[in-house]
Amino acid sequence: MEGPRLYLLAPVDMNVLVGTYMSMSSNFNFAGTILIKDADISSDVGVLTYMRYFSIGGHFAQLWVAPVWGSVSGTVEFDRGNGPEIFHVPKVSGLADSYVAMRVGLVGAPALKIPEFMKYQQGFQLHALVSAYVPVGSYSSSRPLNIGTNRWTVRFGLPMVVPFGTPPKSTYLEIIPSVSVFTDNDDPFGADIREQDPLFSLESHLSHNFTPKLWGSVDLRYQNGGETVTDGVPDDNRMGQLGAGLSLGYSITPAWMLQATYGEIVAANDDSEGRNLRLRLSYAF
Repeated sequence: MEGPRLYLLAPVDMNVLVGTYMSMSSNFNFAGTILIKDADISSDVGVLTYMRYFSIGGHFAQLWVAPVWGSVSGTVEFDRGNGPEIFHVPKVSGLADSYVAMRVGLVGAPALKIPEFMKYQQGFQLHALVSAYVPVGSYSSSRPLNIGTNRWTVRFGLPMVVPFGTPPKSTYLEIIPSVSVFTDNDDPFGADIREQDPLFSLESHLSHNFTPKLWGSVDLRYQNGGETVTDGVPDDNRMGQLGAGLSLGYSITPAWMLQATYGEIVAANDDSEGRNLRLRLSYAF
């Protein structure tokens, strides 16, 4: 999950720095996009994100750039043509694929500076999102687990926000449908080429301000698709799962925000398992 309140409307001419740490236990690759059945994988992720809010033709726009670091280790089972083999992979650390994204307001999302923004009556908002994971991460085809993916991931989405209530006791419903498409990995472990079907995702967050400084959120994410095909043979790892989580956020000062999220997969028909803890500290300037 990306986390709650990422797609709320904000004043333009503002910058935000966000430091994120995640601890994950699952049977997915480090990027969380490929299901590896009968695996037990632990990952630690560190992200430093820079976000800029600005105007495009009077519409709200947001650009973010996020280098990613991390480590991954675990036990995985692969069949390289001679029957299933179990691999115990020691921890690998380094640079992961970096993330870049742009969103532009389409409906109900004007570009407003702080004085105008404070007076604006928010309603339904629809945005266009395009993002990509750039394959700069550490990768070796001799390892069954890697931090990098050796391929591009491009994601298209239509984030929506529905505000309720009146400040400071505001409530926000975020709904983010998206689809990710993948280029081929032309140097996978134990094979010549690995393709992957598009992956559909529907994420939602219902968050509420309990006080002017404290808010909480119920988080959901559904994923479907994303089966890989290795050397022309389907890997029988199509995803179909629902994840849920809870988040708390606290405004230390108007500029500093602390956020914590715990989530896990609660329903699946794909043998997937996963849980994660995310801590996030942001600074607006």
